[in-house]
Amino acid sequence: MILIEKIEILPRIKLGCLPTPIESLQNFGKKFGCNNIYIKRDDLTGIGPGGNKVRSLEFILGEAVSNNCDTIIVAGPLQSNLCTLAASACAKTGLKCITVHNGVKPDRAEGNLLLNNLLNVESHYLGNISSKERNKYADELKVSLKAKGLSPYVIENGATTGMGAMGYVSAVIEMEKQVQELDIPLKSIYAPGGNGGVAAGLIYGNALLGFPFDINIISVEYDKNALISEIEKVFDQLNEILHIPFNYKTEEICNIIDDYRGEDWGVNTIESERMVHAFPQMEGIFIENIYNSKVLAGMEDLAKQSKLPEGACYLHTGGFGSLFSQY
Repeated sequence: MILIEKIEILPRIKLGCLPTPIESLQNFGKKFGCNNIYIKRDDLTGIGPGGNKVRSLEFILGEAVSNNCDTIIVAGPLQSNLCTLAASACAKTGLKCITVHNGVKPDRAEGNLLLNNLLNVESHYLGNISSKERNKYADELKVSLKAKGLSPYVIENGATTGMGAMGYVSAVIEMEKQVQELDIPLKSIYAPGGNGGVAAGLIYGNALLGFPFDINIISVEYDKNALISEIEKVFDQLNEILHIPFNYKTEEICNIIDDYRGEDWGVNTIESERMVHAFPQMEGIFIENIYNSKVLAGMEDLAKQSKLPEGACYLHTGGFGSLFSQY
C-alpha cells in the first residue's frame, strides 16, 4: 500500500512500545448499557510517563537527527506532557533537551516538573507570559545556540505539525491491523481534539486507508470551526510530506464534537472533574484533567442518550505525570 511505503521512507526513531494494547472497557459498557466498548492504551507508549506525543516524537526526532541536530528545544506550560516526553526521548537517543516554560519556577517540583528534574533537563522559566512570547523566546534561543556552534531543533506548535501528526497516521494502520488480528467489532474511535495534531493524523490516515473507522473528535479547547481550521492546517503539511492526493474536508470524513469542551483548555467541567475520579474506580485506569476526562465525559453523555455506537473505542492519550500536580 502506498501509504505504508511512504511512511517507511520517512526519518523515524523507534521510541514507543508499540503497538499499544486495545482492551475492553467492560465496566464502563455495562454501566451505560453499551456493547463492545474499548480503550486504546496510548498512555502505555513506554517512554517517560507515556502518552500520545511519543508517537509524534518518533518522527520529529527522526527528522532532527536526519538533519544532524544535537539539541532539542521544546516549549510548553509548566506541566507540559510534551516537554517531559521530549526530555525522556532525548535521554534515550542521546540528544540534549532544553525545556522552555511560560510560568514561574515553583519552590517544589511536582508532576512533570519533578520528572524533568530527575532527567536533569535544562529548563528555562519565563514567568507568566503568553505562549506566543514563550515560543518567540524558544526561536531566539535557537539562534543563540547556533551562534555557539550547536545544531538546535525547535519542536514547533506543541508537536502539532505535519511530521508530528505522522505518529497518528501510522497509529490508524496499527489499529486496523490489531482489530483484524483480535477479531473484535471495533468500529468508532473517540479521541481528544486540543490543537489538532492527534485529530489530524487520525482523520488523514483513516481516509487514506479507505475509512476502516468512524472518527469522532471531542474538542477540549476550541469550538468546532476553530478546531477544524487547526486540523486543516496540519492536513496541508501532511500533503507536503506524503504527496498523496487528499481532497477531503474535515466535516465530510469525521465527526467534530465541541459540546464538552467547557470554558477553555485545562479548565474542567463538572462532568469531566467527576470522571477523573469515576473512571479509575470503574476500570483501574487513571486519566488527567485536560484531555482525557472531557473525552470520557462526552462518551458517558452520549451513552446516556443511547448515541454511543456499539464498537466505540476511547483513545487514551496519557498525561499521567501531570495528574500529580492537579490535586
